Amino acid sequence: MLVHSALSIAGSDSSGGAGIQADIKTMSALGIYSCTVITAITAQSTSNVDHILPLGAQVIKKQIRSVLSDIPINAIKIGMVYNNEIITTVSDVLNQSKIPIVLDPIISAGTGARLLQKEFLKDFKSKLVPICDVITPNIHEAETLSGIKIKTEKDIRKTALKIQELGAKNVIVKGGHFRNEHEVIIDIILDEHGKFTVFKNPRMKIVETHGSGCNFSAAVTSFMAMKYPVVKACFLANKYVHKSIIKTVKIGKGIPVNNPISTMYEESCRYQVIQELEKAVEILVNMKNFVDLIPETQSNLVYAIPNAKGFEDVAGVNGRIVKAGNKSVPTSGIKFGASKHVASSILEYMKINQMVRSALNIRNDKTILNKCNRLFKVSDYERNLEPKAIREREGRSISWGVKMALSKNPDADIIYHSGDVGKEPMIIIFGQSPQDVVNKVTKILDRRNFE
Repeated sequence: MLVHSALSIAGSDSSGGAGIQADIKTMSALGIYSCTVITAITAQSTSNVDHILPLGAQVIKKQIRSVLSDIPINAIKIGMVYNNEIITTVSDVLNQSKIPIVLDPIISAGTGARLLQKEFLKDFKSKLVPICDVITPNIHEAETLSGIKIKTEKDIRKTALKIQELGAKNVIVKGGHFRNEHEVIIDIILDEHGKFTVFKNPRMKIVETHGSGCNFSAAVTSFMAMKYPVVKACFLANKYVHKSIIKTVKIGKGIPVNNPISTMYEESCRYQVIQELEKAVEILVNMKNFVDLIPETQSNLVYAIPNAKGFEDVAGVNGRIVKAGNKSVPTSGIKFGASKHVASSILEYMKINQMVRSALNIRNDKTILNKCNRLFKVSDYERNLEPKAIREREGRSISWGVKMALSKNPDADIIYHSGDVGKEPMIIIFGQSPQDVVNKVTKILDRRNFE
């Protein structure tokens, strides 16, 4: 298996949102093996930076040389370089390197604290900018590096040209802090051939995030480690970070933290959900006499990802499980968003208990219900008591019913209703997983439990 590796040279953020921690998360999420060189240790929260301890030249130099002497690094990112000693050390060690270098000019933290001492900005510009293949300033950093105040999109281009004159091959100015009448974020890249490329994304309702700059530069580094051309690497990093900003979390008392591994985690969860659900459906439809539990409106077995918010986060059988003679058959495969009714029930249940993520609807008759009452914790609701306002809103009936039932018994394994005009009586079995639901079905079908 081909493994791409990247090296992050940066400060440590104790809050975990930026710096070396953000780089490791981003690179790992993109399939890159991440190596690290720590330049400084910060005592930092989402609200402020309480203390900075810069590491000495020797330990930084030894970290870089140890990694490069052993591991074939495909790209390097340089982040926080607090003082002249660190700037000079990193520059001296990497000056003759043939490995692509991405420079994130971290001047201040999102909370406002200075992460590059003012008196060493000149050294930063003369010693690090010329050795980088890509530099990734935001609007404020671009203004500081170029000396140009940005008021228009044209000014962004001017700063890019000015920064390129300092020696950077490629410059991408991130426009998240640039306001415009169209409410879009404009990122502009100036490549080594003098060509400008513009990336645009809709502005989200987030004033500031902690770590998005680190995530972006680490993503650029990752895609360059995969041998993507610079402009393509920046484009892919732009898309990746835009998605991670959507998943920003309010983890502390200060500004929200960017969540670079959210996509990887969610995709992993979705894969696991489909795998477990497919296995459970196969067991269910091959179960003797399960066909006897299928109602006239047919059955569906659903399974939600953790923290599911909507139907698109709940997988089910596309088209339901139906009767076919004396057998039960899934009409199609597993798909997210395939169920509305049973999915509504599990989404409502998860508002009370996030551990319960799977549900199955079955026929409600006296024999089945009596058995459920003997075997499980049961609750119910009356469809005829449903408020008119709820009844008139498509898809709200089941959510309302489950909420009512859980208000009586928040630990119910089974929730049922006795039907209404034009509404078939129904039982819904809940479980922490599809296998948990299948186990409950097995108990219901066990003839010994009829005694």
